[in-house]
Amino acid sequence: MLQALKRIVRRHVPVLLRERISLWRQRGPLALGRGSHVHWSVQILGRRHVRIGENSGVSERCWLNVNHPLPGGFAITIGDHTFIGRDNFMSSGRSIRIGHYCLTTLGCKFICSTHIADTPNSPIIATGTTAADEIRVGDNCFFGVNAMVLGNVDIGHGCVIGAGAVLTADVPPFSLVIGNPARVIKHYSFRRGAWIAVDALQPGDMDDNPDALTYLARLRSTHPQVDMPWVALGADLGSL
Repeated sequence: MLQALKRIVRRHVPVLLRERISLWRQRGPLALGRGSHVHWSVQILGRRHVRIGENSGVSERCWLNVNHPLPGGFAITIGDHTFIGRDNFMSSGRSIRIGHYCLTTLGCKFICSTHIADTPNSPIIATGTTAADEIRVGDNCFFGVNAMVLGNVDIGHGCVIGAGAVLTADVPPFSLVIGNPARVIKHYSFRRGAWIAVDALQPGDMDDNPDALTYLARLRSTHPQVDMPWVALGADLGSL
């Protein structure tokens, strides 16, 4: 009887403690929207300056790092119905804005702050970090495995960023981006209903593409609720 009780304690107490810690974190100063979940292993430095929208998830082992709190606002913002994959890293300068309906996969990185290295006479760890740059990601963007965004970058709505791409410059809406350094190889044409290679675009192909507000309104109208893959938040949630 005693051995059985010990087995129950060993099996369930760590899980219960982890859930209590996770619950405390989600009730803490973090601005967490209705129906959203942050895996217990996620590290957030500067919780009061991070906002996560409704029905969104942040997966295990992610690191959200606020280097410079934004007065009167949030330095890192994740929109509604957005899923942040495992092992993602966000390091904000002025701010990082991830739109609604976005999906990042394994190992994506969003870095707009770096350590100041003006002189080798000071230890880098003590020189501080840059604060001017912003990363802005539009609605319904996808980031493949190990995609990286560096510096002051604006990514338009409806973009697809390929695995391993490294973005250091702005990307227009409805672009398909690959490579290091990243380059746009296709644009989506609503008029033609297809992704069109850059060198095959014809006059008028992009004329019917919606602006950001119209596009978001369409998404909200057609997908007011999204069934999120919560089991993918962490390995401890099991397999299907």
